[in-house]
Amino acid sequence: SFKSKAVVSTQSTGDPETNVIISSPHGGRVKIEGGWTRQQGSLINGKCEFDPLIDGPKVPGKCKVITVPDHNTQELARIIRDTIHNRTGIQPHFVASDLHRSQLDPNRRRMEASQRFDVAEVAYDTFHGAIDNFSQEIEANVGAGIVYDIHGYVKYAADDWIMLGYNVRKEDLNSGVFDDHESSIKSMARRSNYTFTDILLDPQISLGGIMEAKGLKTCPSPSYPKPKMGILGGYYRGGHITREHGSLNGGNVDCVQIEHPPTMRGVDDIGVYGVEVGNAIVDWMDIHYNN
Repeated sequence: SFKSKAVVSTQSTGDPETNVIISSPHGGRVKIEGGWTRQQGSLINGKCEFDPLIDGPKVPGKCKVITVPDHNTQELARIIRDTIHNRTGIQPHFVASDLHRSQLDPNRRRMEASQRFDVAEVAYDTFHGAIDNFSQEIEANVGAGIVYDIHGYVKYAADDWIMLGYNVRKEDLNSGVFDDHESSIKSMARRSNYTFTDILLDPQISLGGIMEAKGLKTCPSPSYPKPKMGILGGYYRGGHITREHGSLNGGNVDCVQIEHPPTMRGVDDIGVYGVEVGNAIVDWMDIHYNN
């Protein structure tokens, strides 16, 4: 067992009055030598099975696992956290996975995430446990808050925009017909006097609108309300963390997944963009959370 010597996750407790959790699941660089590397799952009765003890057919293109980290996203997440601290005087909570994505993916269900590797299982439970604990603190101390789950993408890089994931499906954004019933910000949306469409798309009060005003190309936003308006039209609505730790299934802590394109994650770029994203978050929270 590697458990005793593994450095697998970072968490830092914010100030008691914070209503923000910053999470970074895919920026880890620590590889445990001799440890398990996540493998493609088996397709059994039309479902993916990721338990390495269950042997089944490996079908090309099915049950894939992503083992490449989101480059520089942990650094970006720290800059966003520090910007919020600098602007508000209040330090957010912070959770990051330090294990390399080839050994752990916290943004998946536990078996797919860790595939029985003991270090990865401990890291997974620690990561999600920290978000749960911080969420409980926020509800006890200030009533309501939000997780910002920080990611980077490569597959749809041509669109070169920030994707804001509220767990609203791409098809629904493209059709223009959507509501908050499947949303990861349901709690805020139901407290709000604004319509859900305005919360996502209005120039003044949406996170996309505020980012756009700062020169950050974003989807969904007033200029790009629909992912299909992009060159490739790809869109990530949020993953396991967004659904698990947002308010989809209750509670007063929301979650937004923020996906950053490669152009925002270069060594020379993250300082500039991290500050802009952090400032946009503070401006948006002043409208919807800090009142």
